[in-house]
Amino acid sequence: MSIRDIENSIIQYLKDKFPQFLVQGFPEKPQEFILLHPVGAILVHYRGGNYSQTDAINFISQDKNLNFAITVVTRNLRNNNGAYETLDKVKQYLCGYKIPECTKLTPNKEGFISETNGIWQYEIEFRLSTPSIEEMEEI
Repeated sequence: MSIRDIENSIIQYLKDKFPQFLVQGFPEKPQEFILLHPVGAILVHYRGGNYSQTDAINFISQDKNLNFAITVVTRNLRNNNGAYETLDKVKQYLCGYKIPECTKLTPNKEGFISETNGIWQYEIEFRLSTPSIEEMEEI
């Protein structure tokens, strides 16, 4: 399964769980993102990954461990639909969520990003694994 397919699966799942929010992939130019939505936004992007070791001699088969970040952007911190509540709900919904051909999503870390003029940003990172298998040439 490709990075884009996994990201799209997470986005669609969160859209279903958070109809009151703008849910989309992280903007191509984050510095130009302006929160226009009246409630807030949930932004998803691939953070990076690594591969497991392999002792294979004739055939490479590894686990690809991928990290996806979910950025929560809200107009308040503690009220309904605020950063804290939304961050907790994202963790609750995504923890254990299973995408085909992948392990279940596992929370990795979360934290404060910024606050500007009452717009709060927090991020929670999730990890999953998917097989990375050598493409065999036909003889």
